[in-house]
Amino acid sequence: MSVLEIKGLSAGYGRIAVLHNISLAVEEGHVAVLLGANGAGKTTTLRAISGMIKYSGQVLLDGKDLKGLGPDQIARLGVAHGVQGRGTFVDLTVEDNLMVGAFRRKDKVQIAEDVERIYQLFPRLAERRKQKAGSLSGGEQQMLAVGRALMLKPRVMLLDEPSLGLAPVIIDTLYEALQQINRTLGTAMLIVEQNANLALEIANDAYVLETGSMVVTGTAAQVAANDAVRAAYLGH
Repeated sequence: MSVLEIKGLSAGYGRIAVLHNISLAVEEGHVAVLLGANGAGKTTTLRAISGMIKYSGQVLLDGKDLKGLGPDQIARLGVAHGVQGRGTFVDLTVEDNLMVGAFRRKDKVQIAEDVERIYQLFPRLAERRKQKAGSLSGGEQQMLAVGRALMLKPRVMLLDEPSLGLAPVIIDTLYEALQQINRTLGTAMLIVEQNANLALEIANDAYVLETGSMVVTGTAAQVAANDAVRAAYLGH
């Protein structure tokens, strides 16, 4: 069953068309990865799903059409969007940032338990829980962005270039945590990622965008074995 489904999505900015009739699905408990060069339309896809830009076509969450809903309404329905550049609230503490992620929830005991679960996933955040987010390293801010998205208890997490600008050891830690989140909580994910090798390792399904059109779809293994994808994105 699809948690998130896009059907015939076209979108852009003003008169500039970016996406052209694309379709994809994120199945229950699956990780899907969206690959493509800079400017292919990956970030625009996530923005359309989150209600940040207008589009034609359909975006369905558990079969419910999201068209016409604002970003706050879509978040309340269970779409957590980790934007490119992390988007942390730099003047708030680590813990306050996590609490912002739980804005739609009323279950105080469970919220506290979920904060502790995030600290277990990311021990660095536990050590810095009272520090302002602006004082964290780039890797720590990315961990915080993922943690804040997780506090929403989302049906699906949208992650835009989570490894961008991070050191390899931090990237490994981050992706191990994403794998654990998916495996233990069953959280579905749609990940936009330049590091195709890494993303395909944890993904169930994969999609490749070129100049706003979907050109390759399949399981992660099928896409990784595609000669054109291997040459363009995998370096072999």
